[in-house]
Amino acid sequence: MHIAYLTSFIETVKQDSISKASKNLHMTQSALSQQLQALEKSLNTQLLIRSNKGVELTEEGEIILSYAEALVNIYENMLKELEKCKKSEIHEIKISSCNSVGEYLLPCSLHLYKKSQPDTRFSIRNEYTTQIIEHVLDCSADIGFIDSKIDISGIECMNISDIHLVFVFSSKRMIPKESVSLQDIAAFPLIIGSSRSSMRQFIDEMFKSNHIPIEKLNIEMELDSIESIKASVIANHGVSILPATSVKKELYTNVLKTLPIQEGSFASEICAIYQKSRASQPHIKEFISFIKHYGRNTFC
Repeated sequence: MHIAYLTSFIETVKQDSISKASKNLHMTQSALSQQLQALEKSLNTQLLIRSNKGVELTEEGEIILSYAEALVNIYENMLKELEKCKKSEIHEIKISSCNSVGEYLLPCSLHLYKKSQPDTRFSIRNEYTTQIIEHVLDCSADIGFIDSKIDISGIECMNISDIHLVFVFSSKRMIPKESVSLQDIAAFPLIIGSSRSSMRQFIDEMFKSNHIPIEKLNIEMELDSIESIKASVIANHGVSILPATSVKKELYTNVLKTLPIQEGSFASEICAIYQKSRASQPHIKEFISFIKHYGRNTFC
């Protein structure tokens, strides 16, 4: 059974005439008659009684008419929805981000951006910097967010903001000091990120530049995510150095505490990386411009 046959059947009943219906359907009377016969054959029942006065519905034809109208209406609505979908042009932007940015800073920026660009859809995955660079280079990511500056051929690196690091410890732990030195921190059981992360590399460099060898650190655990590090610190398994943005809630609710680091304030750069060829696409170019001008102010 074809939808066209149902449309022909409905029009024939509406016009009460095969000749009038064939004109409206822009087909010959013979072709219309063949469609009606094919429809009756497929349903194994007579739908119309033909005469010189026109056509008359059989009892079965009355039943088929009500369903035929519903089916044709559904079909036409389906075509309208398909056409609407084709015209809407949803643009997807694939983002690869380091954990400290993708999990704690970007969500607010993307939410605000979508308010003005509802046809944009984001897909985000959190990864290590080396993976982010690979995905930007092989175009499996349109834009990457990393917490360090890079200089790699074929990749544009745009500084957006700084990410400040803070010393944190559980509210269950008593540290009778107003500030701590890096030497103090090195002696505590330290819960720290994987050596594959650029944040960990930055922290290692903090100690090295202050003449504290990495092998002298009292590393209790190396964990893959900031959330797992926070959970362990809250449980008083050790202390850590984490991005301030990732512990705002825990400091506010007093499950974590912080002390100033005597050697000063430490911050790494937050950068967006992308290929120029990808940035030439209008929807990606527009998002990069938004991040460049408003990223710092729209981060969570």
